[in-house]
Amino acid sequence: MSALVAIDPGFARRGKGCAVAVFAGQTLVRACFERPESVRPESLRVGATHVVWECPQVDARTRTSAPAVVQLAAVGGMLAGMFAGACGCHAEPVAPLAWKGSTPKPVHHGRLWAQLNDDERRVLGGADTLKQIEAAKRRGALDRWGKPGAAYYPAAWLVHNLLDAVGLGLWRLGRL
Repeated sequence: MSALVAIDPGFARRGKGCAVAVFAGQTLVRACFERPESVRPESLRVGATHVVWECPQVDARTRTSAPAVVQLAAVGGMLAGMFAGACGCHAEPVAPLAWKGSTPKPVHHGRLWAQLNDDERRVLGGADTLKQIEAAKRRGALDRWGKPGAAYYPAAWLVHNLLDAVGLGLWRLGRL
């Protein structure tokens, strides 16, 4: 059975590191945070046949934060390379516009949630996660999506990063 690893890069100083989603065949089996500097070798050996990672892009929305975007790309690429090297497979960078377009983060999360089975939803926190997604969608709609999508989630709630990694994986698998 083939496995896919999908990575949404993140800074350790701003959270828990990179969000990682592991799929066995078409099924999400693990979602966690990993940091390139502290990932355990056994965590990398997941039998992946492909690794995808979101390679941030500099555009009109991110131009003022280009140094941070470069750092995100570097940390995401480093972790993707570690997984790919441990599994002997290819790592593919994917731009955000390629896999999710300009859809607001909470709306995209709602769409991906509908594609998950009950076991996959439990990996991501189950009903509590769905409540956060729905609340963020309401806040964003009331605000007419005037802020970046992550701003509609509570600041300490980092599961939105795991949802991004899962969304990237579902897209790559053709499920989203």
